[in-house]
Amino acid sequence: MDRNLNWNNMSIGTQLLNVGSEVARAIKFKNKNNSNAMYDFYNKAVELLQRSKVDPKNKKRISELDLYSEELFDFFIGDNIYKNTDESIMKTYNEFM
Repeated sequence: MDRNLNWNNMSIGTQLLNVGSEVARAIKFKNKNNSNAMYDFYNKAVELLQRSKVDPKNKKRISELDLYSEELFDFFIGDNIYKNTDESIMKTYNEFM
């Protein structure tokens, strides 16, 4: 079965809650200085954002989803030029609760 099929049946809010779960796990391991686990969960979050981008119902939200991916990259991999914190990153996803 195509795993995007079930993903596409979820609302954007539910999709982003799932992304947020992976982001929370990445933050947890970032704070424990476990970079391998952090990267694994970061990559899973980005994968889920990519799946949301190809979901037809989200076609008008592609720029927003790209921004989320960019912020995650900057926070976990880059130089944090956006000056995000654990809390500010999670605020994005907690808004969908």
